[in-house]
Amino acid sequence: MAADPPPAKPRVATGMMVMGSEMAGFTLLGLVVDYAAGTMPWFTVGLTLLGFVAVFLQLMRFAKSMNRPKGNPP
Repeated sequence: MAADPPPAKPRVATGMMVMGSEMAGFTLLGLVVDYAAGTMPWFTVGLTLLGFVAVFLQLMRFAKSMNRPKGNPP
């Protein structure tokens, strides 16, 4: 009996966790830098926006990889 390929659900869950941790990481880093530099809220706002851009780019890359046929290499 041929083995069926594993379902894509673990891959989707892992990708979403990575995107969420990137967003939270950028925001927390902004809070830490703002607290240390005393520049509230400018680094928080800037790094949160940078986090949005990073998550959007990851989401686009993730969507392209999910749409790619199984036989083609990346």
